[in-house]
Amino acid sequence: MELSSVRCIYRCGLLVGLIICLVCAIPVSAQQNKSDSFAITVTVDQERITVGDAFEYVVTVVSPLEAAVRWPEAGNTLSGFDILSFDHDGPYTRPDSTHADTLRYTLTTYTTGVQTIPPLSLSCVLSDGTELFVVSDSILITIVSVIEDEATDIRDLKYQVDIPLTTPWYIWAAGGVGILLLVGVIWYIIHRRRKHHAYEAFLESVRPPHERALDELDQLDRFQWLTQGRVKTHYSALSEITRRYLSERYNIAAMEYTTTELIEVLPQLEMQDEQVHDIELLLQECDMVKFAKFTPDADPQSQSVQYAREIIEHTKLVETELTEVDVPPAEEVTVPSDDAKQST
Repeated sequence: MELSSVRCIYRCGLLVGLIICLVCAIPVSAQQNKSDSFAITVTVDQERITVGDAFEYVVTVVSPLEAAVRWPEAGNTLSGFDILSFDHDGPYTRPDSTHADTLRYTLTTYTTGVQTIPPLSLSCVLSDGTELFVVSDSILITIVSVIEDEATDIRDLKYQVDIPLTTPWYIWAAGGVGILLLVGVIWYIIHRRRKHHAYEAFLESVRPPHERALDELDQLDRFQWLTQGRVKTHYSALSEITRRYLSERYNIAAMEYTTTELIEVLPQLEMQDEQVHDIELLLQECDMVKFAKFTPDADPQSQSVQYAREIIEHTKLVETELTEVDVPPAEEVTVPSDDAKQST
């Protein structure tokens, strides 16, 4: 072979080698996975759950600063799992001039057994148009039933309990005695209360009218309605106490009479003119306050209860005390001695 031919073949070989080197120097295709700048890791907070329980699935993505990551939509589903919630946290710049993003899924499933969380595929586009892809690992999750693991079948029912058709006689007897005791206790309480109320009513009925009236005036004085500005309320109660006393003391319908009618009746009850005059003045003052919006001076107001007490004290029924009747001493009887009998 001629030297020129060898040189030609050698030059052709060099040219082919140069072309191969240029081809190898062209950037990696769009499907190349640069693990050093674009990476994804996945973790779960628990690998064994009870069916229906929630667990957390965390996806951490590291990408170049200038890359635009194409994130999955929040509504996307993971095969075999229900997404309860989704949260995207990031991006944060890391010291190695990369971005870090975190995707948090709250998942659950209602299928027992070993389930697989499928790999998650992401992509990003660099500033020069290069597109990178990355795929996460799959994770196995064990889902157990709420029933015990060793339970292989439905358990047998317990033996039936025989219920007696008839109730023993002593149960009926105890129940009857208990009911009788309960009825007796209730009757005793009701009877005791009625007897107590009847006794109190009897004691109240036998009390003299002036004692009840004086007690009511003391109670009215303790209310202190005058110091509270309730003048009409004070005089209305004072008039009612006075009229009720006159009704019980003289057995008349003083509560139904007008003041004029009552004053005309009082002289017929063997009441002194001065007492009638005092009653008339008190009742007229009460009527003026109740119906004419009259406000007495401060001094007559404070003395109104005392006026009513004096009227009651002057007209109350006085029980006459029985005095011992002087009985002449019995004549002294002497018994004759035996000597006197013989002498006679």
